[in-house]
Amino acid sequence: MAARRTWWYTSRTMTSVEEASWGIRASIAGAPTRQDLSKVLDDLRKALPAARPVFGVILDMSAAGAVNPELRDLFLHALKFLASRGMVRLAAGISGGLLASQLKRLCAEADVAKGLRCIDAHGDGWKLVAEQWAVSAREPEGLGLTH
Repeated sequence: MAARRTWWYTSRTMTSVEEASWGIRASIAGAPTRQDLSKVLDDLRKALPAARPVFGVILDMSAAGAVNPELRDLFLHALKFLASRGMVRLAAGISGGLLASQLKRLCAEADVAKGLRCIDAHGDGWKLVAEQWAVSAREPEGLGLTH
């Protein structure tokens, strides 16, 4: 499958969704709005029109702050959608402990917490570690893994 990337910009946020042979790479930077997250969800629906056997997701939130409580339902909907399409692993590059706690809570509600690994995005090489988890289930070691 050829990689396809969709970028979405607003004055405060940049998001992207990219298909890969092993799954999905998504990025959310800045303070997303409902419109931004709705666009991400639409892009996920286009990228995954039908279920796949199993796949991983890398979510780069290294330049994002905490999740606005008003957007919680959209994040939860996106996680449930990914799970319904076959996501088994989610590697999230994050910038802080509050965001890690929020993602853990949302993943628990979406019943995908077992496959979540939050990785400290301040460390060099975090993207490689995230890819190893998302693609081949290689457990992250070092680099400030945030459980």
